[in-house]
Amino acid sequence: MIELTDFLFIETLQHDPALLVPKRWEPATALAALEAARPLVAAGIGEGDAPLLDAEDPLELQLRALADANGWKAGDLFMALRAAATGRTATPPLFDSMRLLGQTAVLARIDQAIALLRAA
Repeated sequence: MIELTDFLFIETLQHDPALLVPKRWEPATALAALEAARPLVAAGIGEGDAPLLDAEDPLELQLRALADANGWKAGDLFMALRAAATGRTATPPLFDSMRLLGQTAVLARIDQAIALLRAA
């Protein structure tokens, strides 16, 4: 369990660029997806939000619609977001994990991932 949740206790995440790009995507697609998802995440996660514990999440629905509108598989978008927010490809549920991290940390990590992909 510690291995799956250590991202909650790390102040500065060191992203592995390879993890930010889902298998079916190119780096440019991952960059575009994170840039498009960032405003939805910013509006959908408040600082100090409680985890949803499997309740329906409006943010998830918005991100699924974003994926559909761009012809992406939602799972690929979620994998890019998971890697950006946690530095891992396997974690507890994505949206609960982001809420536990909090808006400030999640946005900072997404911004760091975007900068890394832009530099590549």
